[in-house]
Amino acid sequence: MLSPVIILLLILLAYVYTAQILKQKKIWYTVAWIVMVLVVVFKDLVFLTPLVKGYVGFAFFYVVMITGALDPKWTLTKRLRSVRTSYSILGFTLLIAHPLSYSIKVLSGTIAIPWFGLGAFLVMIPLFITSYISIRKKMKAKTWSSLQKWAYLSYGLILIHLIVNASTVPNRIVAIGLFIPYIVLKLLKELKKK
Repeated sequence: MLSPVIILLLILLAYVYTAQILKQKKIWYTVAWIVMVLVVVFKDLVFLTPLVKGYVGFAFFYVVMITGALDPKWTLTKRLRSVRTSYSILGFTLLIAHPLSYSIKVLSGTIAIPWFGLGAFLVMIPLFITSYISIRKKMKAKTWSSLQKWAYLSYGLILIHLIVNASTVPNRIVAIGLFIPYIVLKLLKELKKK
């Protein structure tokens, strides 16, 4: 699984190019939509495999996820938090290519419906839509905040999806290995609050 490498790269980019990411986010959103469409159309090209399999989209989501578990006082956390919304939009946009690329196989009965992955995807749709600032501004802060808590359900479903549907044992191990620090850090953070 390439996700750990992509995750580290995304964290580095967020740390070094925070201002540029925020300033040019609309351009990046447009590029992400174009890439997503191209991936679906040309899904059989080998070099697009990380996008077809959802590794890139997941990497963006992991950065968004782990940011919520890190100490808010850290400089790294502050920079990641500032690009968190952009990363969630970019991640979901690129992730759309994953279910669309496999939809023909699912509909033809070649592969079984990945229920946990489908569930995570459906939960993420309203979170994605309300991540856009133009939509968010139309919502009450409390309503938006309550809706975003559904992200925890999608994280859990993603983990189960990765374990159940991973193509190899090493991929399962990597998925579990990525979620352990998140779970530990998030629990510690919540305990400190109490």
